[in-house]
Amino acid sequence: MTESPAHTPSSDDDLYATFQPRRGRAVTIVMAIVCVALFTLIALTATSPSGGAFSIPNKVATSMLGVLIAAFLLRYARIRAVPDKAGVSIRNLILSRRVEWSDVEAVRFHGGAPWPTLALRDGEEVSVMAVQKADGDRAGREATRLATLVEIGGGGRRADESAPEIL
Repeated sequence: MTESPAHTPSSDDDLYATFQPRRGRAVTIVMAIVCVALFTLIALTATSPSGGAFSIPNKVATSMLGVLIAAFLLRYARIRAVPDKAGVSIRNLILSRRVEWSDVEAVRFHGGAPWPTLALRDGEEVSVMAVQKADGDRAGREATRLATLVEIGGGGRRADESAPEIL
């Protein structure tokens, strides 16, 4: 059985490529644009309860609400995990974190989980939202690439195992 190019990259550049969701990212960018346009339209055309036009402060507040919602959505679009030889820098929706490969015990991506988690040696788990189940078969390939990086980086090894665990 031959492995796909995602499993046997042709160069270190392929192996250490940035992890990013595809579908979720595209949807959030479109929704951010729609949100700003919709809230601006509402601000310009809505009437007050008394039947008159929105006041200038109300129009600005309504438009700004759309911008704030769009900014949050665009934060979702910036989710990524950037691997290097020593570890991975993970930017999730709210928090960002750096994890060294040697600190990783296992890569878990199972059942109905929306994204993989890195099980750390200290018992903590770190979600990697950059690899999303919504991306279909690509998600499995990316989780395998993540586990390969853990193995190459010296993580995932225990006395009774020779490779990181993918659950």
